[in-house]
Amino acid sequence: MLSTGPARPEAGRRPIIRWDAALSGAALAATGMLVALGVFGAVFLVAFLDYCPPRTCSSSAVLVSVGGSLVIAAAAGVAGLAMTVLRIVERRPAWPFAVVTLAVTGSAVAFGAVHYASAIGY
Repeated sequence: MLSTGPARPEAGRRPIIRWDAALSGAALAATGMLVALGVFGAVFLVAFLDYCPPRTCSSSAVLVSVGGSLVIAAAAGVAGLAMTVLRIVERRPAWPFAVVTLAVTGSAVAFGAVHYASAIGY
């Protein structure tokens, strides 16, 4: 006989920790916004670099610092997203992975901004 009642959770499976999923989602949303802001800013910084005097500026260093930091930030964001979702699906605490992802991407974007400034001679 088939049961038409509400679906029952799998036996032995813990429920999803709602506050953990909410905190992880907020940290990952902030990470996504940070990476998007970094990409937007980098495009404008590189596009409007009108003149780069050879004594104090290196255009190749500008591209490497900006591009490299954004590649690292995006890769860390994708890896952190994957680990956080995996931890939530496994019903294990995921917020530390999301917060570390936010910290790593923030550090990468800040590192790129600092090296951009030094590459153009500020």
